[in-house]
Amino acid sequence: MDGGALYSIGDLARRTGLTVKTIRFYSDRGIVTPTDRSPAGHRRYDIEAAARLDLVCTLRDLGLGLAMIRKVVDRELSLTEVAATHAEALATQISALRLRRAVLTAVAERGATPEEMDLMHKLAKLSENERRRLVDDFLDTVFGGLGADPHFTGIRRSMTPELPDDPGTEQVRAWVELAELSQDPDFRAPVLDWSIQALRSQAPPSPAPGDR
Repeated sequence: MDGGALYSIGDLARRTGLTVKTIRFYSDRGIVTPTDRSPAGHRRYDIEAAARLDLVCTLRDLGLGLAMIRKVVDRELSLTEVAATHAEALATQISALRLRRAVLTAVAERGATPEEMDLMHKLAKLSENERRRLVDDFLDTVFGGLGADPHFTGIRRSMTPELPDDPGTEQVRAWVELAELSQDPDFRAPVLDWSIQALRSQAPPSPAPGDR
């Protein structure tokens, strides 16, 4: 296209591969505005408008909404700012999708009921702080007054798992099973017995009467 010429919607459609209807849609919303009009009232666009339309198409392909695109093309926001914000949002979406995939795979392999699947999904999507609180509540209940023992800190640390940002199916399954067990009273009692025995085995022997 000649930099000094004006072009019709049809010209832009042929250049970009978009439909006339789509270009008119962007034009009606002020995202790609016409430079002038012909004597018959038809819209005419210059080369800058064509470049602006190319940018709009690229941003749309990347998933940006019209409100954000308008701010970019109007220079209210820099492309760098928008790219960083959108990349962060996409990273969150990708993480959520990976977690959903892991849960669904675990459900399929486990043959879970709808109720179990709902519980698995709720447990798996807990935030890191929420997962830690769930485990802490279990450990506080199980160990009771043993928290003051110096050996307790290491045991507690070893029993506090962390689910990574991009968990695999096995990791989701293991976490959900642990979360389910932590709420089971029949599981808490033997864990308490085990912890007491473990602490006793690590405690130094009491001195014999003659050694005092």
